Amino acid sequence: MKYLFINPPNRKLRNEVNKAVVPLGLAYISAVLLKQSHEVKILDTVIEGIDNEFEHNNYKYYGLSLNKIRKEIDNFKPDVLGVSCLFTSVSDIAVEICKIAKECGTKYTIIGGPTPSALPEHFAANKAIDFVFLGESENSILEFSISINDNNTDGLKTIDGIVYKDSDNNIVHQPKQRFITNLDDIAFPARHLLPMEKYFKISSPQGGIYKSTRSTPIMTSRGCTAKCAFCSSTKIWGNKYRYRSAANVIAELEHLKKEYKIEEFQVQDDNFTFNKQRTLDICDKLKGMNLHWSMPNGIALWSLDEERIKAMSESGCHYVIAAIESGNQRVITKVIGKPVKLEKILEICRLISQYKITLAGFFIIGFPDETLEDVKDTFRFALKCNLQIAGFNYATPLPGTRLWKQAEDKNLFIREFDLTNITYDRPSLKSRNWTVSELQSLVLSLSRNYYLKTFLKRPTVILFRMLDAFKRNPAVLCRIIYYRIMRK
Repeated sequence: MKYLFINPPNRKLRNEVNKAVVPLGLAYISAVLLKQSHEVKILDTVIEGIDNEFEHNNYKYYGLSLNKIRKEIDNFKPDVLGVSCLFTSVSDIAVEICKIAKECGTKYTIIGGPTPSALPEHFAANKAIDFVFLGESENSILEFSISINDNNTDGLKTIDGIVYKDSDNNIVHQPKQRFITNLDDIAFPARHLLPMEKYFKISSPQGGIYKSTRSTPIMTSRGCTAKCAFCSSTKIWGNKYRYRSAANVIAELEHLKKEYKIEEFQVQDDNFTFNKQRTLDICDKLKGMNLHWSMPNGIALWSLDEERIKAMSESGCHYVIAAIESGNQRVITKVIGKPVKLEKILEICRLISQYKITLAGFFIIGFPDETLEDVKDTFRFALKCNLQIAGFNYATPLPGTRLWKQAEDKNLFIREFDLTNITYDRPSLKSRNWTVSELQSLVLSLSRNYYLKTFLKRPTVILFRMLDAFKRNPAVLCRIIYYRIMRK
């Protein structure tokens, strides 16, 4: 059978340059089907139309236009069309692509990703969508392909983690219960179905700091044992930590060096360093490979120590983002639920800097149970961490998270909240502890002070990012500077 997987256009945000990252999820799913001799194509509409911007339903997007996507579908004539929906902001256009596929005669349309996994009935109720895949789906897509290839609708009833409409148009929800135990059994992503040279040319890796334009993301583990209030990762990968062996990871990197001449990679794991011995084994094997690497997805600080950090540095790691979240221990423990102490964070930040790894930090502010004094604690603590880059984002409820349930139960969404237009640079929630305008005013004042102090102390990394943004889009850089420093 013929399968076409589509990475939909990205929503154009106010302070963001157009960027494109290899859609690993689609490449993994495709690899499974290729092993079963199906004809498979991936269309990454973002990289193929990186400079094209258009409007749809009053929102701006960049990527291939819907007319061009229609032509691609019509020309390939897939039996099955699958769309990835990584963010709520692209859910509308992802559904629209499924509608176009139906108009082109595609028999089955499927959708997957964090948002459909959290709101499967919402998507399954749409007549343009036949199946919603929940979370990790390599095994599920294999079972699905066997069932529809044999025209065996009864076989659908045993597939793990799918939601669909039965013959009576009733929604059938089969929850995700079985995750892959041995990740070494999964084939490497089918990157040969993607225009890899275009990603190298655009060079917009996750995290924004890189040593080489010939870089690509990899994923070496899945699952997170933490239960942070804002995070939807476990909706995809579950709470049990699973990992690929060091030998398997190195084999993929050797393949990437040979086939694509990569010089750098980004680890997209939530918990790369969780298993200490595996971390040390991977780092030891990397020493002779002459590769730069980074961890831009937010490292788990509780799974780091000096031995691991030293090994990372010696093996080519040059940049990490620390998922710090807050500078107030009550907020970290009671509000967020992150298993780490402030003293541990300061120690790890010091060690990362000591071993000459560029250090950035993620912070989240504006939880409903947070006070304005707690917010001040976060900015004060950020200065103590000696970071080279910091990002301060507002607490944003994502479907399926504890924060979302809290907002629903207590009616905490602000009037302007729109699930399809979620953004982290403005508040989404109300609180009895502050008004939205009070929070925004305080955050603007504190962040302006923080960024000026950081720039004067550590200008090199910030100047790199400014120059990189200028090369891509000078107008966007001007808006970023205005928004971060000049705006009243």
